[in-house]
Amino acid sequence: MTVREPLVVVTDWGAAAAVPLAALYGAIAAAAVAYTYVLRRVRLRRLLGVAFASGAGMTIAWFAPVLFSSDVYAYAAYGEMARLGLNPYAHPVAGLSDPIVRAAQLQWVSAFPICVYGPAFVGFARVVMTAFAPMGFHAQLDAFRAAACLSLLLCVVLAPCCYRGDGVRRLGAAAAIGLNPVAIWSAVEGHNDALALAVVFAGFAVARRSPPVGAAIAGLSALIKAPGAAAAIAYGLLDRRALIGALVGLAIAAAGSIPLLTGIAGDVAPHGHYAPTVSLQAIFAPLGAPVALAVALAIAATLATRGVLRLRARQDEGWIWLGVAAWALVPNPYPWHSLWLVAIAAMALRSRAAVAALALSLTSMLRYVPDAAGPLTIPFSVALAVVASLPIAALIPYAVVREYNERFG
Repeated sequence: MTVREPLVVVTDWGAAAAVPLAALYGAIAAAAVAYTYVLRRVRLRRLLGVAFASGAGMTIAWFAPVLFSSDVYAYAAYGEMARLGLNPYAHPVAGLSDPIVRAAQLQWVSAFPICVYGPAFVGFARVVMTAFAPMGFHAQLDAFRAAACLSLLLCVVLAPCCYRGDGVRRLGAAAAIGLNPVAIWSAVEGHNDALALAVVFAGFAVARRSPPVGAAIAGLSALIKAPGAAAAIAYGLLDRRALIGALVGLAIAAAGSIPLLTGIAGDVAPHGHYAPTVSLQAIFAPLGAPVALAVALAIAATLATRGVLRLRARQDEGWIWLGVAAWALVPNPYPWHSLWLVAIAAMALRSRAAVAALALSLTSMLRYVPDAAGPLTIPFSVALAVVASLPIAALIPYAVVREYNERFG
């Protein structure tokens, strides 16, 4: 039995990728103009309106004829392997003829990566594959996409409970997350970041009444995807009452993630290689890995220092500087990862750092080019990395000057 891939993915299309990429970037650019206008000019009054606009955007994007990421196929394969009693944190056994797993292998040209997500997500994937099996493979894939879209809507609904400030500021945070064009597109493509962030936000909402319990829930989000751990730690540092809860949640997540950590140590780490792509490090990669890493560390340290100074001054903007610093250290950032950066930017939308973080979420879409078209020449790859990193470059002089003035001025 074979399964025909029901969703077309733009991967290694060569010159033929120019048309779908142009359509994608045109749509993102148009949406970004509207997004900027809403955040800067429109005085939002109702959360329902924000949620409706986010849902409308996802509905429109749903009918795109192609996807640009094969991750949803991998999710299906991990769930299918778990259903069959196989280990998704290891490569499938030789000769496995399961049609779902085979479909995922075809998307990665015969070898797709081992699962790098927590056991809670693997369990979720197993439930999806089992529940929607009678409806066929297409329905199973769409179920992951629908779950991601519903998770983003849940983030919008929970956002006002997770940020400080008046009602207008909290609605602005919800709009920053739910109306972000890249967040919308990533959800429609089925990425699980919105699912993990929704758990974090649920924890923060509970923390308004019980900080330890809420922080523990936020820590448990790491059972879906690792960035949730950073959110729980940050919240624990803000509220000492929450710190114990965060540590308990993270301890449970760590214990439950032993199969994941074993898989990373046994497969990803030994076979991985340094290949920065469309990132700050990719600009300097032709000069060698030590140079690229040294420059990235220096820039990240500069940004992080500014963040620490802002936090000492009790300004939420400091967290955004730290988020951008972390982004500078990622050698291969994909657009869907930027949802976490957007969530941090929502803490202080009017700040310079927030503008840079939101801009990074948009320029991160350039990471699709090498996946869609195939390997790029070094000059073109560096040029893409430069454009994608411009928001970081814009922050560096400001950080250096302000730090100098505050220390010596």
